[in-house]
Amino acid sequence: MNWIAHIYETVSNTWYRMRLKNNNFTIITNTCIAGVMYHKLGKQFLSPTINLWMHDVDFYRLVHNMDYYFAQPLKFVNVGENYPTAYCGDVLIYFNHYHSEEEAEAKWKERIKRINKDNLFIICADRPLEDIDITHEDILSLKDIPCRGKVVFSTKKYDDVDYIVPYRRDVKGDYVAVYMNDRTKYTRRWLWESAFDWVHWLNTGEVKI
Repeated sequence: MNWIAHIYETVSNTWYRMRLKNNNFTIITNTCIAGVMYHKLGKQFLSPTINLWMHDVDFYRLVHNMDYYFAQPLKFVNVGENYPTAYCGDVLIYFNHYHSEEEAEAKWKERIKRINKDNLFIICADRPLEDIDITHEDILSLKDIPCRGKVVFSTKKYDDVDYIVPYRRDVKGDYVAVYMNDRTKYTRRWLWESAFDWVHWLNTGEVKI
């Protein structure tokens, strides 16, 4: 990390921590964004979805039946990646920041025990899997999940969904880009940090653009 990025990281994280009023929250997501948020806020990882990713199509299935999926054993498979991958029921999880199956499974089980269902937040997007799209109905269905707050990164706007966070379009199609690939050149700031007020969201559950 260069000195500009280091100074920015130190100052911005201090500001985020000063503003945070909520504690002991669980962020369930399908990218590394939860781990980044916990790190910036200096909080313990109260979520199993840390340092891993899964397709949005699978994630929507998982969050609609979390009790079921988090009770399932991991079944590790080889899908050609150089890191552990495993099925949790019918959901394929890519443990891309883990060095072994043993480490991935241990952290997964340990953090499942920390989930706080009374202070739960969900983050996902509208990226398709091959020819399976994330539809308006899929996004709207998240309203049925009891939690403090939801965020869906999307290129689209829906009048009946108040948890959409607009984000840039992927060059390959009319869906959101991989937001965990986007950082500024010098400060290394994540672009999603300015897409919505995420600390306010954790405090209130309200998406504030």
